[in-house]
Amino acid sequence: MNLVRFENPRYNVNRTLVDELFNNFLKNDYQENYVSNGGISPATNIFETEKEFKVEVLLPGFVKEDLQLNVHKNVLTVKVEKEEKENDEAYKYAHREFSAKSFEKKYRLPKSVDADKIRAKFENGILNIELPKKEEALEKEPVEIKVS
Repeated sequence: MNLVRFENPRYNVNRTLVDELFNNFLKNDYQENYVSNGGISPATNIFETEKEFKVEVLLPGFVKEDLQLNVHKNVLTVKVEKEEKENDEAYKYAHREFSAKSFEKKYRLPKSVDADKIRAKFENGILNIELPKKEEALEKEPVEIKVS
């Protein structure tokens, strides 16, 4: 008969948690690679009504002058360029969870969007983009056809 070692899962989980705690104790939570490689993407809400689409992009820490919007071949591009401030050498981050960095985000637009009538408004750190639908894309009332 062979003996099989039994490990209680409860003790195994606790051991793993303690190991992670001590292994990561002196490690900084802020990872430079994540922020510097463009991994940041703003939160976005997209709505559709009968007459238009609406896009809300959350951009705290930016101003209207930082924004660039354009549409080319049914692709809406939201680009934000923020100049980096030079850090004072006297201060180093001990912990950092956010920053306002430059980014670019693209949205593929449906063919029903009228690109010539797109409007954008930036207010309180939220970019609101209104994408009206083309007339032929709007639903129309059924037309009754008389049979002769």
